[in-house]
Amino acid sequence: MKDERELTVQFRPSGHRIKVIPGQTVLEAVLAQGYRMPHACDNGVCHICSATVLDGELEKDALVNVMRCGKAQVLLCRARPAGDCEFELNALWGPNELETKKLAMQVKSIESLSADIYRVILLAPAGQNPEFFAGQYLQLLIPGLDSAFFSIANAPGSREIELHIQVHSDQQSAVTILNYLRDNPVVKAMLPLGNSYLASVPDTDVILVAAGTGFSQMKSLAEYLLANEYSGQITLYWGVRQREEMYLRQWVETWANETSQLTFVPVSADNKDNEWPGHHAELVREVLAKGHQWANSLVFVSGSPTMVYTALDALGPSGLPEHQFFSDVLEYAPR
Repeated sequence: MKDERELTVQFRPSGHRIKVIPGQTVLEAVLAQGYRMPHACDNGVCHICSATVLDGELEKDALVNVMRCGKAQVLLCRARPAGDCEFELNALWGPNELETKKLAMQVKSIESLSADIYRVILLAPAGQNPEFFAGQYLQLLIPGLDSAFFSIANAPGSREIELHIQVHSDQQSAVTILNYLRDNPVVKAMLPLGNSYLASVPDTDVILVAAGTGFSQMKSLAEYLLANEYSGQITLYWGVRQREEMYLRQWVETWANETSQLTFVPVSADNKDNEWPGHHAELVREVLAKGHQWANSLVFVSGSPTMVYTALDALGPSGLPEHQFFSDVLEYAPR
């Protein structure tokens, strides 16, 4: 039952909202509700928890007031709202969010998986296991390149990061990335990124749909579930234009044979035309043909925007609630 005395505090730009009881500091409320933010002394000395007041009033005896650009800066360890308030605070993470960090990672190995796919293993510094949720991705900070984003292909919990990088000779950016990794023992990376992930083990079935190297994201999700007492069923669909493009097919088939929880459905269009979009529809038809209980399923899809929206348009009318459909495409290529 809602406490009628509760006040609402909203944060920009994240949009997070928390409830604060009168007399409680904002920092106390933030931490009590599972959020994280920079703080140290909790008594107004260190100034680490400074935020900008955008709207609302605070108890005057708790206000530590510094004006900056015409707006009040307050310390959230001392700020007690007198009513609903709004603050600007960039460094705030919710219970299922992780702070994006820059790590210098050792290039441990580069292995060819097929004619144009390479598995790259990066190693974080000792004692600094990279934090990420299964399904998230990273950005390699390659000099001269703005976009070097890759799904993390392994589950969280170790110093290693596995990437699957496709390199065609006519794709200069991919060639540059591979050459940089070969020539440099250390590469900087920003992680984690992306909102298509699992922060905890769900109590539903999980449907994983990938095209091409989109498989790397699905591998992370499946590894995480199977390593964490997941009790549901995982169905992995992997679609390619030609059979030989399924660069880890034998490994996945062996993996599926070892656990009854994982069903692997390979989908090969056997079409040599790289511009032919028909394999998207063929992959989605295969997903629909299995008769999943969509109301009790989470669906993760990774591939081109065309492929992802083909799946979304087909699964929605089939009974999948929209909030149970996840893909990074929905953010970086919205319709």
